[in-house]
Amino acid sequence: MKSKSFCLLLFPLINICANAQESITINSGMQYQTIEGWGHGGGILGGCGGPFYMLDSSIANPVNYQMLDYLIDDLGLTGSRTWEVGPRIDGTGMDNGDCDSIDWSKFQSNTLDPGMANYLVYFKDRILAEGYQPSFYSSPGYPTHATDQKPWIMFHPGERAQQIWASALYMKNTYDIDINYDVIYNEPYGNITSTILADDIKALGPRATSQGLATKSQYAEAVAPENDWNFITPVENDSELWQYVGRLSYHNYGTADPYRAYIRDFGISKGITTAQTEMANPTFDDLYNDLTLGGVSYWEVAYSSSNTLVPNTGLTSFTPSNTFFRLHQLLHYVRPGAIRIDATTNDAMLHVLSFSSNGEITTVIENTNASSTTIHLTGIPAGDYGMSQSLPGGTLFTEFGIHTVGAGDTITITASGGTAVTTLYPYSGSNHAPDIMTFSSNPGYLVLPTSNASLTSSASDAEIDALTYLWTVWSQPAGANAIIASPASASTNVSGLTFAGTYVFNIDVSDGINSSSKKVFLVVYPVDPPPVLGTTGFRIAAPYGLVFGLPTDTTHANIELPTSSVILQAGIADITGFSGTGTWSLLSEPGGANTLIDSTIYIFVSLRANATNMTEPGDYVFQINVTNPGYADLTAVIKCTVHPASSAPVINSIIPSPAILTLPTSTTLLTAVTSDPENDLLRHWWVVKTIPAGAHPVFDHQGRGVTNVSGLTVAGTYIFTLRCFDDLHETTQDVTVLVSEGTGIKNISSNDEGVEIYPNPVSDELNVQLLNCTDEFSILTISNSLGQVVMGKKTMSDQSGAISICTESLPVGIYFLKIQVNEKSVVEKFIKDN
Repeated sequence: MKSKSFCLLLFPLINICANAQESITINSGMQYQTIEGWGHGGGILGGCGGPFYMLDSSIANPVNYQMLDYLIDDLGLTGSRTWEVGPRIDGTGMDNGDCDSIDWSKFQSNTLDPGMANYLVYFKDRILAEGYQPSFYSSPGYPTHATDQKPWIMFHPGERAQQIWASALYMKNTYDIDINYDVIYNEPYGNITSTILADDIKALGPRATSQGLATKSQYAEAVAPENDWNFITPVENDSELWQYVGRLSYHNYGTADPYRAYIRDFGISKGITTAQTEMANPTFDDLYNDLTLGGVSYWEVAYSSSNTLVPNTGLTSFTPSNTFFRLHQLLHYVRPGAIRIDATTNDAMLHVLSFSSNGEITTVIENTNASSTTIHLTGIPAGDYGMSQSLPGGTLFTEFGIHTVGAGDTITITASGGTAVTTLYPYSGSNHAPDIMTFSSNPGYLVLPTSNASLTSSASDAEIDALTYLWTVWSQPAGANAIIASPASASTNVSGLTFAGTYVFNIDVSDGINSSSKKVFLVVYPVDPPPVLGTTGFRIAAPYGLVFGLPTDTTHANIELPTSSVILQAGIADITGFSGTGTWSLLSEPGGANTLIDSTIYIFVSLRANATNMTEPGDYVFQINVTNPGYADLTAVIKCTVHPASSAPVINSIIPSPAILTLPTSTTLLTAVTSDPENDLLRHWWVVKTIPAGAHPVFDHQGRGVTNVSGLTVAGTYIFTLRCFDDLHETTQDVTVLVSEGTGIKNISSNDEGVEIYPNPVSDELNVQLLNCTDEFSILTISNSLGQVVMGKKTMSDQSGAISICTESLPVGIYFLKIQVNEKSVVEKFIKDN
């Protein structure tokens, strides 16, 4: 209900008034970007992985579902990054040499655990239930990194495209999740150029469409706006590329300005939205700048869960980070579909954002002045408004009641300083249930005989009604008798946790009309809980990358000499903080080998060791052993097969049929014969090297060795390049196709010179005729298109003034005939056909 004491309590913060020290004017007639939504950049919804892998599903699932509810309802998230699923961790492909024909038996679906996928489904369904469209984008993960530096992925757009569209198609068909956007390479650098990104997107776009997918690409997903802009400018005029790009996306780990504005303006010119898709622990200032300078329509709140919701040591509950609620002041109240509108102020220390949705306006003010500022606000429509505020570094927000604004009213707000964020938002309904802001146990877990903990909560109420709290025991292990010391307090001690198992407590907060409730989980262990092994595998120098799998499987990597060293790695997680020991050892190696393994170190929540001197071909099998006092040792086995050095594929021939076209014929068949010395699986990709201006060739099977190419509608020389790949090598070869506007006999000079040649194009024999029989040839040469003389001789014509030249040995191409007639030189072009 509306607070009856509003005028008394709110007068210092908001009232109708004629004068104020500072001013803000809202102009809904000037509109900027439309908000698509807010997301989490941690991959698979950030913090869900910890509980999922460390706790039994009976507690991990309710903990994670409640966390997702909180991110959706309180923070306002509607999107998330996901990892690609399907690329094989062993670095092989999902087809049998044809990038457009997937072999689903080679698609590795277990690279996404069904339990984690269920969280994505839950997230999607909850957002849809609120009336908004969820937004997911895929990004390379460990399976992708096993191949993305190999030539057959990096320089074969069809194969990279297959990894992405197959992942999206699997998610759609299996979990009814639409992957709205994809990322070609996360933070591209080094060998990954704008040309590679553009080629991959142009290969992916039509293939995704043919699979019934609406997926578009994010470009360029670079490490900072400056880097992003450097990827945009080389391809800014590539109209084919931009039709398949759905977002101009950047991360924010470097020079941002003025490049954010450049990206924004370029996006506007192309009708493409912008997005900030990763920044570790961003603040409200970062959000403000991305919205105003970058013009973003989609913005991600954090990279890891600890920057959003900080888990307790037991992973059973979480606390909002110290930047959470200042971001909440905008993300919670501004929903997808809202349009940012103009808000101007005479105080440069006020950062103001205003949004319009269905005729209602939300205004968010960050006051960077050192002290509170009184603000004169005009331009909002009549209606009921609530106001909330979050202080810098705070782990809660404060509501200041509801106020009715009449038409044309001017509002005065006293906004706290020091970067506090104040939100004036439209209020609907007669009463809102209390908002439980924090709810947790401390400590997050217990080890017997410890049997006491504390339960804490905090809540806020839009109408600032008096709140009552009630703690109850929701469930507990058989035989337990948990005792809540102060059940009617926001925080309380609890004792009697004397049996091992899971305890669940319920906190109910009521404003006298409506109530809200949350669950607080606490696990009591009989002894210290054991660590858990994560993914195990190898880090290998390019072009191999990362090869990781589940510890229950035997991760298998393949390398070939001269590569002879790898980094062994096993993820390790421990609720208590890992203090044990882990050791990598060699179980077996080929005869004659002398592998060296250095000491195992603990770094970045993983156990790693270098394995070197793997110089003999064969299988090398390694084991990680983690000592675990009170429990059995944890072990996992991985294998690396070393192969002898291989040779590159061979392109034996490329035959165009026909090699010379006469318009209106505009299609030819390119047939390549390829082989590999080791009989490795080969992949092919045709690209356009040079074409006449205005031509637009189209391959019907760009990823096969045999393809028709059509669209040769402009006369001239077409050069196509075939790329042929095995696992580690690339071989290329060009082929030329000539398109002519006419055939038959053609005069090579003016009538005064009196010479003609025929036929043109020519296959086996070129005829040269002197029209004046008294003229004589003295010198004749033939040069190719590079100016190299390929035939030359002194000659005399017969009495008929004619000479025949055998051209059978000349390769297909364009040539120039030069003849000396008396004392005059005549040069003319002819075409050699099959």
